[in-house]
Amino acid sequence: MSENFAEIEKYLSQFGSGDVILSNKYFDKGLAVIYFNNPGKKNAISGKMMVQLRQCVQKLEEWKEGKAVLLCGLGGNFCSGGDLEFAKASGTQKEALYMSNWMQDTLTRLQKLPMFSVCLIQGPTLGGGTEVSLFCDFIIATEDVKYSFIHGKMGIITAWGGTTRLVEKIGGKKALNLLLTSQILNAQGCVENGIADHVVPVEDCLAKAMEWIDLRLQHHHQIIRSFKNCVNKAVRDTWENSLAYEKSLFSLTWGSEMNKEALAKNIKHIKMNNGNAKM
Repeated sequence: MSENFAEIEKYLSQFGSGDVILSNKYFDKGLAVIYFNNPGKKNAISGKMMVQLRQCVQKLEEWKEGKAVLLCGLGGNFCSGGDLEFAKASGTQKEALYMSNWMQDTLTRLQKLPMFSVCLIQGPTLGGGTEVSLFCDFIIATEDVKYSFIHGKMGIITAWGGTTRLVEKIGGKKALNLLLTSQILNAQGCVENGIADHVVPVEDCLAKAMEWIDLRLQHHHQIIRSFKNCVNKAVRDTWENSLAYEKSLFSLTWGSEMNKEALAKNIKHIKMNNGNAKM
């Protein structure tokens, strides 16, 4: 952590509505849940919540058996962006850089976690809420979502790295269009634009999201974390470095106890039914 991050933390902590909560309820299956909770403000992010989000990510960096993390909101929506009271009280360029430095670093660390991340976007997911969601590996949308890069209408551009991530996710032309129009996307629009990966009904949305996640939790945590690290390397490094890294991680799994157990079970031999593999 750079020296001025302590100063930034002290500054952000002054703006104290809402909470970001890390739940260990599903730790036994390798899943952590981060809840955004700012009642009455549609889970808008205050300075205090920015500090707490970073603390949650730091705890996950230390969790060696983690497979996945789910980000979601309490009270019927994910996150409506930055807290306007905080925005009005911190209008200088210095304060803007404080917030931007803090959140870009926090969200980059979230994206680099050696576990896959999922964001459940529900209700009004606007501005900073869209940026947070983009730093997750997968996005699940509820049928009532209203998703918009509303920044331009607020007289600003993306603050926390959202443009960079949006281009990485859907390409420059599509990203520019969404940023310029501030179009409000419904669930289907999020899928069609390559933002969301799955849609769930509003009723029991968390349970439905868990079902989608559970299918991706089936492997040993070492395998999941190795796949995630390989993907991160492939996206951000050279072809040669990515191949070398993948090879080094593979060599650690070949002949391992979990590999031997799988071979003993003949787990590779599966029955095919109508084109779908079944164990």
